[in-house]
Amino acid sequence: MSNNAKQTNLKTTKMGTYSAFLTLVVIAFVIVVNLMVGELPTTVTKFDTSSLKLYTLTNTTVDIVEGLAEDVTMYYIAQNGTEDVNIEEMLNRYSSYSSRIKIRKIDPTSNPGFSAKYTDDQLSNNSVIVESAKRSSVVTNEEIYTVQYTEEDYYNYYMTGVLPSGTTYFNGEGALTTAIDYVTADDLPVLYIVTGHGETDLSATVLADAKAENILTEELALLTVTEIPSDAGAVILNAPTSDISETERDVLLTYLDLGGKMILITDYMSFSAETMPNLAAVAKAYGLQAVPGLVMEGNTGNFMQYPFYLLPNVNESSDIAMNLTSTNITTILPFAHGITAVADSGKFVEGVLTTSADAFVIADINARVEEFANTDTPEKAYEKQDGDPSGSFYVAASAEDTTTGGKLFWVSSPVFITDEFYSYNGELFMSALTMLCEKSSSISILGKAMQIQSLAVSSAAAAFWGAVIILVLPVGTVVLGLMIWNRRRKR
Repeated sequence: MSNNAKQTNLKTTKMGTYSAFLTLVVIAFVIVVNLMVGELPTTVTKFDTSSLKLYTLTNTTVDIVEGLAEDVTMYYIAQNGTEDVNIEEMLNRYSSYSSRIKIRKIDPTSNPGFSAKYTDDQLSNNSVIVESAKRSSVVTNEEIYTVQYTEEDYYNYYMTGVLPSGTTYFNGEGALTTAIDYVTADDLPVLYIVTGHGETDLSATVLADAKAENILTEELALLTVTEIPSDAGAVILNAPTSDISETERDVLLTYLDLGGKMILITDYMSFSAETMPNLAAVAKAYGLQAVPGLVMEGNTGNFMQYPFYLLPNVNESSDIAMNLTSTNITTILPFAHGITAVADSGKFVEGVLTTSADAFVIADINARVEEFANTDTPEKAYEKQDGDPSGSFYVAASAEDTTTGGKLFWVSSPVFITDEFYSYNGELFMSALTMLCEKSSSISILGKAMQIQSLAVSSAAAAFWGAVIILVLPVGTVVLGLMIWNRRRKR
């Protein structure tokens, strides 16, 4: 072999060795980087590319998770091969925000007795059990994927008998964050629902929202106790139709004087200082009193359809409104009576919902309607007449004893939190409830609709874009084509 050939082979060998070494270095570098990236949290390595942002956690959740002071284990109950990608990704997001959260996968086929330690019910696949040293909470798959039906769905079902499909919501974050807050809370406040005076039952929706805030609910007959239980976050009297007794009055006043919190919802048809003197005395002790009669709005911008379907103004500076995520909300208060402050009560009173200055009160609406029933202008029954009290009235107000911390929140519409109006008023009610129960902030998190929502455009916009697509674009394309053809023809 010639010297040139030897030198060429030597050079080739060196280059091959160098290339092999460089390849090994690159492979080692990639492995190290891979291992390092694998240690990074999911929020850094995996972006939420879902069109509905199913996995993006809200600030409320992030604050709760990052502030954990104790370990939380989240047991993901799913058979091998049937895991739900949305739930798995959501759980990974939680653990990436805190080392306090541990995720454990449990296959019920290989560990059939595991769930029985936490619930007597048959647990559905793809459910989650959240546990701390204090307590545990079961989040079923039905709570993670909820279905809601519209009034149109119910109407069609009633007319046709065909079961509606409804709208499926992914409520994973709301359900899991509520569970974490529940298992780590030192104390869980109780909302005591006062009974025995013809009160309206709280709806299933109200009770579910309270549960979502980890506020327990229990009924309470005041005549059976000498004092409000010490675990009470608040008590509520929801539209009673008869008065409380003097003994019950004293129990409530003692509770408030010790810093207790109370929600009072009343009906103009049954509540007044004359018909319910004992309950009125509780309100008066906290600087509030009722204006007898039905409030009517004189400002068309402050009522809906009828002048007694009030659209009151929200006092943005009130403590309850400040607890809202946004004060840009619409509340509807039909059939309300007025509330005014008692002079020199010594309590701090502020309106939460108020009418316009054009409002007035009809003391006896039935007599007024009858008076105008046989006239040519029956609608005048709802117009202001001489002698009707007028001006701006509270229809929801709060009062506080700044020395003891006792608080009263009073709403004067009996349908304030009924199912018909809860979609409008529920946010304000829950803001009041969480504030009175001294929860720093609401943890209710809206679910995300799994269906892609249709784009809603106005008829004017639809006509404009229709013209653009049907006329402008085709005509423009033809004109442009002719211009190009003509230019090329002249060349």
